[in-house]
Amino acid sequence: MTDESIQGYNKIEIVKTFDVDRINKILSRENLFSYLGLRVIKIDKGYAETVLNYSENVLRIGGVLHGGAIMSTIDYTGGLATMTVNDGDDQVTQELKINFLEPMKDGPFRCVGKIIRAGKTAVVVEIEFYDKNNVLGAKALGTWYILRGRSVSK
Repeated sequence: MTDESIQGYNKIEIVKTFDVDRINKILSRENLFSYLGLRVIKIDKGYAETVLNYSENVLRIGGVLHGGAIMSTIDYTGGLATMTVNDGDDQVTQELKINFLEPMKDGPFRCVGKIIRAGKTAVVVEIEFYDKNNVLGAKALGTWYILRGRSVSK
């Protein structure tokens, strides 16, 4: 993704509109988001929910969802929840700890991120990853660092 492809877009401000269609349109310009086949299905202040479809792109040998796909989905979902409360200029994932609880093979998969605490410089998010039968496959705790007066770009 180049800066030109998102020129004029402030993802944090777009997320704060809570317009799922608009958010998906902008995020679909990110190569990883598109490759994984992620979709935002619900967003509210302090909350984000995404869906990851079962596809060959995200499987490991044996037909089980790859842990890296789960981790990326959790990172996106926690980041989106953070954007709903971010009053700075940008954000970065500071720390992300995941417990993989069950092998995931029954998609589509649902990921839910909920803000636990939103501070001035850091936001802590709890993220859970479920299969289509509502089996909890992974649970994560992440911290996003809020950037002020600068943004992350190439």
